[in-house]
Amino acid sequence: MVRALNGLIALPSFPVVFITVENNIMVAAAFHFYSFEPPSVMVGIKPEKYTYELITSSKEFAINIPTKEQLDKIHICGSISGRHVDKYKEASLSPRKGNKINSFLIEECPVNIECQVVHQIDYDGSHKWFIGEIREVHIDENYIRDDALMFWLGQFRTVGEIIEGACNEELLKR
Repeated sequence: MVRALNGLIALPSFPVVFITVENNIMVAAAFHFYSFEPPSVMVGIKPEKYTYELITSSKEFAINIPTKEQLDKIHICGSISGRHVDKYKEASLSPRKGNKINSFLIEECPVNIECQVVHQIDYDGSHKWFIGEIREVHIDENYIRDDALMFWLGQFRTVGEIIEGACNEELLKR
């Protein structure tokens, strides 16, 4: 019999994102699509994290998608707490106020997704999940989805080749 944990280990990598809430940045790979209608995403955060406290009180967050060239910024923001340190300053990132939310976005990220929390899932697991309805999206015209970083079990990766299906340009025009 195979251990239940091996089912998780067998999963493919997840996108690495910067979650911003108020003036704080958190690195997360517990992030996923939730719904097409209304467009929504979900993010899992451990309750002991400062970001959990901020999202619980503000009911909003932004997803900022870094590129593989920003791995050093991911390491900086993922290794310190924003409770006592300005991660924007430490990682040389520029805060930009959201249009639909009060939290800051990250100027250097090619994609910023502003979200309003519409539901919180209180399950007795290691992470609590917040479902955020997408209120506004900012995408740099030079963004290449394959340059996004993936992470799982200590490995950073980029997206592989398309085996079948529409190219990125076709997807963004739909």
